[in-house]
Amino acid sequence: MKVTTVSVVLNNTTRTFDKKYTYSVPENMSRQIFKGLRVLVPFGSGEQVREGFVLETNPLIYEDKPIVYKEIKEILEPYPLLTNDSIQLLEWMKRRYICTYSDIIKCMLPPGISVKTVKNIKINNDFHKDFKKSGLKKVLELLSDCGGECEYEELRGLCNIKGFKAAIEELCQSGAVLIEESYEQKVNKKTVKAVSLARPTSEIIDELENNQIKRIQHVRVLEILLDNEIVSVSDMQRFAGVTTSVLDTLSKHGYISYKTLEIKRNPLKDKHYEKTEPLSPTEDQARALTFLKKQLDCGNFQETLLHGITGSGKTEVYLQLISHCFSLGKKAIILVPEISLTPQMVERFVSRFGKRVAVIHSKLSLGERFDQWKLIRDGKVDVVVGARSAVFAPLENLGLIVIDEEHEGSYKSESIPRYNAKDVARKRCEINNCLLVYGSATPSVETYYSAETGKINLLEMQNRPKTAVLPKVELVDMRIELENGNKTPFSYRLLEELIKNKENNQQSILFLNRRGFSTFVICRNCGYTMKCPECSIALTYHSKTKRLICHYCGFTVQNPSLCPSCNSENIRYFGIGTQKIEEEVIKRIPEASVIRMDMDTIGYKNAHEEILNRFKNENINIMVGTQMIAKGHDFPNVTLVGVLAADGMLNAGDYRASERTFQLLTQVSGRAGRGDIGGRVIIQTYNTDEYSILAACNHDFKAFYKQEIMIRKRLDYPPFTNIAVVTFSGRRDRGVFEAAKSVKPLLCEECSKSTLVLGPSRCPIPKIANKYRWRLVVKERDIELLIERLSDMGDRFWKNNKDKDVTMGIDINPYNML
Repeated sequence: MKVTTVSVVLNNTTRTFDKKYTYSVPENMSRQIFKGLRVLVPFGSGEQVREGFVLETNPLIYEDKPIVYKEIKEILEPYPLLTNDSIQLLEWMKRRYICTYSDIIKCMLPPGISVKTVKNIKINNDFHKDFKKSGLKKVLELLSDCGGECEYEELRGLCNIKGFKAAIEELCQSGAVLIEESYEQKVNKKTVKAVSLARPTSEIIDELENNQIKRIQHVRVLEILLDNEIVSVSDMQRFAGVTTSVLDTLSKHGYISYKTLEIKRNPLKDKHYEKTEPLSPTEDQARALTFLKKQLDCGNFQETLLHGITGSGKTEVYLQLISHCFSLGKKAIILVPEISLTPQMVERFVSRFGKRVAVIHSKLSLGERFDQWKLIRDGKVDVVVGARSAVFAPLENLGLIVIDEEHEGSYKSESIPRYNAKDVARKRCEINNCLLVYGSATPSVETYYSAETGKINLLEMQNRPKTAVLPKVELVDMRIELENGNKTPFSYRLLEELIKNKENNQQSILFLNRRGFSTFVICRNCGYTMKCPECSIALTYHSKTKRLICHYCGFTVQNPSLCPSCNSENIRYFGIGTQKIEEEVIKRIPEASVIRMDMDTIGYKNAHEEILNRFKNENINIMVGTQMIAKGHDFPNVTLVGVLAADGMLNAGDYRASERTFQLLTQVSGRAGRGDIGGRVIIQTYNTDEYSILAACNHDFKAFYKQEIMIRKRLDYPPFTNIAVVTFSGRRDRGVFEAAKSVKPLLCEECSKSTLVLGPSRCPIPKIANKYRWRLVVKERDIELLIERLSDMGDRFWKNNKDKDVTMGIDINPYNML
């Protein structure tokens, strides 16, 4: 007997059921089954219908008495949702990030595509029997009241009886009710009703010329269809001036037929971009392009760091490299770190490549993301631009991945699976034998170390095009400002330059990496600080809503007029955020136009794009913002950048604090002087001796790197080792601590001499969303050994954990140690 089997993993499942299950393929499906297909399968003793994905198609088995497997119920699409490359990547990510198949599949597919099983209970009208049990009678009565049919969960709520499931099973077995299952997903193709000719055009023309069609409305419809193959019903009504009854009459007499027309939801449909041509490369750009094109021509996996100062023209290198990629018949992915960078990058790529570009980021609607993903999967675009999730774009024949601003922490996911898009891109390039380019003016210490030690290639671009030069940077000691009686957020020097820029009709940027109005509210009498009741963090005051908000869990309260502890009226807000800076600018330069860009102002779709366009097109004098304004943007009229509280980023309790400070200061400084007028940067700080700040003032990456790598080596931090943070959380502090304490021996007993396990200790933020947090920190130089140890420990913990309130998360080489 011939048996065809497949290995299927379930979607939306827990770790307990996260494995491959063998199913047999019905004979009528045997020629339609492929790896990557989405299927519906029966699962468990109750034969519940579940969504799954075929990861393996097993060889045919010929047996006299074959093992009986459950059969696949349905193939949901005729084409695979997961490519062979995706399946290889899936297997690697599951092991690398110690997560489930389902966790990764959610990353690979557009949100809203998952199928939900809808179970309807329907009265069998051919069944006639009275039941004595009150529960069965009640179910049938309620079904009758609902018109003889009701959805399973809705009926359960209406009945509110014990043993509902058993009652339905009994009614079903007796034949009194029928159960019908249907499947639906949140997002589908968008379609419209359309009409087309149902007869040959020659017949229609003859009848029109011979006046056989008497009504003018019918003539108009047919004439439009002679010129247009298919027209939507709404357009036909508008252009022909007819009603649907006219179309129905033509359909009834066989002149036209109705069709369903798929509409693509295009996030770029209302945008107009002027076509651009390649620029003549500078000497640096030409050298970089020659090298990178040779790497592309080889057709092998290669990695290169393009280290170019801000404004050196890295984007033009990407554009011309992609053109070369196209000439080889291959496609490309461009990753940008934040949504705020996407509009400008999209504009540059669409201006150059037109409809060959697709966009993927989280601010698109579910329908737009689905349609963009479908365009990519159908092979109708050649380059994908997007944030972190775009690394999973289902491009076939991939030749190039570019990671712009590769140092950015937003490439690291903070939720499960805690993947790093840079690592995923690297693996994807390995699988596809293609080129991976990291681009940055301030590369991460780990990436630059790999380049310095020869593990990857290094290209340097140290000059700006034409006559543009790096801006002049001035350091202001705010301790001296205080001594001189200046208690405002602005030094006298910065305020003077802001006013001068306004008078010269030039633009300025003010950077502060804290949003809100004030960072905390405190009582001056008793010292009480307003904190989030569910997190160990001070609440931030937002002046627009006059509310205190927790930036971790979203808890909010009205700003109190009296101290909750001592009832004193002497309760005030301290510290500054971007809202406070915006207010201070308006107060001190009332004639200046001001715009703010932070997480509070980009809460709606396309808000980031609108703010950036307003700033550029309306020549707004001053933009105030957080780190989302610090990199990637190109505003030719920005000639002044002011950095407030530059040393505020140094006190984060993270080994990357100095690196982040240098990167942000360098990046935001690079926004000045990108046009024909030279730029100035004023950095305000209380710590004028910090090496990262001094290096940023001198635009000297190598000086910063030399100092930082020496410290990292001495303290055994990455890139000289790997760090894993194992975090435990739950509502009982003692229970969370005990769980962390019990796991430490599991790690220590497997440790090699190079492994160090620290803790358990409280997390730097010990409580978030009403859950206490403890952690273990593990250091191990061998990444494969570290993954193996953590995976074994995780399996044992998840299997034996008796306190279900406690959850555990594993993050390998986290970007944020908080």
